[in-house]
Amino acid sequence: MRKLYVILILIFLTSCNPPDEVLTGNNVGLHSSNLVGKSGVPPALTKQERLQSIGTNMYSFVSVNEWFDKETILYLTDENGVSIINKFEILTGEEEKFFQIDEPIVRLDANPDKSVFVIEVATINGQKEFYFLNKSGKVLYRLEDSGEELQLYWNPYKENELLIAVLLEDYSIKLLKLNLNTKRLTDFDFEHYYVQWINKNELAFLNWDMFSLSYYAPLYTYDIQKKQKMKLSEEIIAFFTSENYLLTISIEDTATQNSNYTFYDSNTKKILSKLHVPVLNTYSEQWWIPNHEFHENTFYFIKPNKSGDLFNYSEGYTLVSFQMDTGKTKEIVSLDVNYPMKLSPNGRWLLYGYQLEKIVDIKKKEVHSLIYW
Repeated sequence: MRKLYVILILIFLTSCNPPDEVLTGNNVGLHSSNLVGKSGVPPALTKQERLQSIGTNMYSFVSVNEWFDKETILYLTDENGVSIINKFEILTGEEEKFFQIDEPIVRLDANPDKSVFVIEVATINGQKEFYFLNKSGKVLYRLEDSGEELQLYWNPYKENELLIAVLLEDYSIKLLKLNLNTKRLTDFDFEHYYVQWINKNELAFLNWDMFSLSYYAPLYTYDIQKKQKMKLSEEIIAFFTSENYLLTISIEDTATQNSNYTFYDSNTKKILSKLHVPVLNTYSEQWWIPNHEFHENTFYFIKPNKSGDLFNYSEGYTLVSFQMDTGKTKEIVSLDVNYPMKLSPNGRWLLYGYQLEKIVDIKKKEVHSLIYW
């Protein structure tokens, strides 16, 4: 009996001593894989991602504009005549001012690797100015008196270099080359103004006949170093490029029900795969092309569920992914309208909508709203 009392006393004393280690908020993460709930699954493996909504009011909000990084977006508000661009983290809801200016912001875009952001501003005197910003919101370069219209063609192989097509008052067009590292803006001597890089040394362009009503033109490549042109394909409606890939769009004839999408290796010029996309007819000299995005070897596009008349079409759309190397197609989610879209740098999320106010979770095949009023 005496031994029993001793054992009970030892147990009691032991239970009163502080434990060797306490799982506080500071170190619980180190042991989260060892903590098992009633389901038998460690909490670290059951963590739920929850998209946050933007906490702004409907009177100041203008639009969501661009991806800042893989989980952060940039959106624009207008408060008493002041344009403010905010950073918003979609999973935490954390928000921070990125840039502001006392003039209307018309457009915000980024270079391919999201290291430079371009803001188009409409000045009081009716001119357009462009601000090139780094990731800290600091102005790298300011382009003034830029003409009536301006189109940027980023070099995906040199993130601080781009070509700029400028529409002048007399409706002539000139090409400029901007190097943001050296802050040099120079003339780029080339007679074609719609160009895109297809690799480190070559541009591609459509050789349009301005006096023809044709939908298509031959596609040429241009070697910048050798200053040589080479015809790549005949009768192309449009072309688009991504790093290491080239997409051309063509048709059999104007009465066709499908557009032909052909994907090339942009270095070897070899055809990798082909895709047929239903046509929505415009009954004009303009050909309809659905919104699309590239990510690595994947092409995302909003596919009409059937061909038809663009202005009366009501059959819905489907967001589709297409593997350019293999030709494998996968449907992601149904959509009502062919709205603009922008893909996150990691390919997980897709901004979508008239104001890019919705977000598609590509992995979970879900559509969420970033704004609730």
